[in-house]
Parts: sequence; C-alpha cells; structure tokens
Amino acid sequence: MADAVSPSAPCPNCEVLPGHISGPGTLYLWCPLGHSRKKLAERAGEGGYAIDNRPDLGAIAVTLADGVPEAFAEWMRPVFSQMELGETKALFLPPETDPGAAHIGQVKSLGEWLAAARSGWLLDLLHEERVETHYQPIVEAADPRRIYAYEALLRGRQRDGGFIGGGPIFGLASEADLLFQVDLAARRSAVRNFQPAGLGPDRRVFINFTPTSIYDPAYCLRTTFQAVHEAGIRPEQVVFEVVESEEVNDLDTLVRTLEQYREAGFGVALDDLGSGFASLNLLHTLKPDFVKLDMGLIQGVDGDTHKAAIASKLLEAADSMGSRTVAEGVERMEELHWLRDNGADLLQGFLFARPAAQPPQEGPSLL
Repeated sequence: MADAVSPSAPCPNCEVLPGHISGPGTLYLWCPLGHSRKKLAERAGEGGYAIDNRPDLGAIAVTLADGVPEAFAEWMRPVFSQMELGETKALFLPPETDPGAAHIGQVKSLGEWLAAARSGWLLDLLHEERVETHYQPIVEAADPRRIYAYEALLRGRQRDGGFIGGGPIFGLASEADLLFQVDLAARRSAVRNFQPAGLGPDRRVFINFTPTSIYDPAYCLRTTFQAVHEAGIRPEQVVFEVVESEEVNDLDTLVRTLEQYREAGFGVALDDLGSGFASLNLLHTLKPDFVKLDMGLIQGVDGDTHKAAIASKLLEAADSMGSRTVAEGVERMEELHWLRDNGADLLQGFLFARPAAQPPQEGPSLL
C-alpha cells in the first residue's frame, strides 16, 4: 500500500507554481483536421518559425528558441477557433527530445499551452506575492449606514506599482490551468489582510470560492483553515461565496467541500442567483446561508416589470429556505428603495462604496 500523503507536504495543484515556458525547445502539435494543420503551417511560416512535418509522430514540430514561446503564443492565438484550440494537442519538450510514453501527462490542449506560454507575468505576480485584497462593504438594507460584512476581491500590482484588476488575473489563470494557485492566493490574501485593514472583530468577510479550483477538499482547503487561524479570525466571521455556479460539473464534490466548511464553522453563500438555471438548481441543493442576487437582475429592477417579477420571487424563495439575501450591483436610490420594500436583507454596490484596500467603517447616510 502506498504511503499516505503528509498533511504538511505542499499540494502540487495549489501550492506549487510551474516554471515559465521560456525555451529553447520543440512544440509538438497534433491537429485533428487537415485545414487546421495547413493554417498552423502557414501562420508559423509567416512568423519565421521553423516547422517540421513529423509523419512518424503524426505531428507538426515547431522549433522555438530561448525566450520565443511567449511571442509565438501571442502570434498564434488569433489563428484557431475555440474548438480548434481545444481539439489540437500540444507538447513542449527540450531540444532533440522526441515524445514518448513518459510525456503523456504533459500533453495539453493548444489553448492551454498558448495561455501557459503567455502567463509569465502572472507567475511572477504569484512568486513575488504582489497580490492584495480590496474590500467592498455589504450593508443592511434597512439602514445602509450599518455595514454587515465585506466582500474580498483580489487585485494585483505591477512591479512599477501599476494596478491589475481581478478580471485579467482570473481570466488568464482559467485558460492557463493556474486557477488552483490563484484561488489559493486570493483566499490567503483575503484572510491575511482583513484585520490589518481595520475591519473589526464583529464584521464578516465574504471570500470568493471557485468550485473548479478545489482538487481535493480535505487536502486543498487546509491551508485556508490554517490562514484563518493564524489571522486570529473566528470561523463564523468567514463566508465562502460559491462563484461561477454555471461551471459546477461535480456537484457531489462541491457538496462535500461545503459540508467541511460548515463543520469548521464557516458560512456559505451562493453567488449570482438569477443569472442561469444552474444557480437556481444549486439553491435547493446547497441550502446556503446567504444568497446573492446577480447585478444584471438588480440594476434597473425598479423600472422593469420582468426583472421585478423574477427578483421578487427569488427573494421570496430564499427567505422561505432561511437564506439571507444580498442584492449586488446597487447603484441608484430607486433600486435601493425597491429592494428594501421587497424584502432584501443586505445590499452591495457602488451606491454605498467601491472596493478599496482600506474600506469605510460605516456606510453612507442615504435614507
């Protein structure tokens, strides 16, 4: 029987960062369609890249010099459709190394490889810990001056101090198979910076949680639990917010993961309710402590009868299940009044405050 993995060993899917794809080496590509092979050969030739047809391997081999893979990835990205990027397989090996059985585990889709080759800046960001957290208040609907919690949002800093939004970070991480590492960095930063931001012992923090970023619940989440303990935050102050509910393919693992959260004393929120069928389906399965209504549904709800009908039913359904509701994206007083009159518990949006490293301790006086 194989030895059990030591709980102190770093998780290779979460805590170990891959190296840069810098070259030199050979990129072996297996295209399922002839016209894809033709496009690849023509495009590579236009860029001056040395290509070689390898019928013995059923592949096209592209020779890339030191420092060239990133430029090649930017050059090739517009060539293929999303389906071609997914169906074409890629393997990057050192010079004069032919593919063999030992390399099977290194094969990626071309889309993943191109993203990985462009991810040098993201790997540097994580290596150098140039990540930070901005917090956006979640206020009481009955009195927006009272801040109930803060949502933690990942941000990055360039080496020159420039700002990097969460969208580019998570977008590239998803494409380059770095979501495990980025999601872990986001959770750690959210917990580590909560008290230094002066947010107080009685406030909660909502931490985004991407279901696809958890490889094994017991193993991958222990570092988050440890960070919460080291930061001196009580588990009941932390609410893990399930985002990208449309991407939940392994519901059983998600349920087990959230059961472990709850057993440890943490709260659970379901994000973007009303944005699709998947989130509605998860509502009765997960029975979350909090439900966040999608900003696309909330914005303009006061003047749109269709949005109003849907939002009112969702607020009613969440309340009947014992879930507190958070309306996202509130930007206008008319939306605030409609939500308060229709039973929303909590509100979040630019009307109250924008995300900040040092967010306000009290909401605005609006009512």
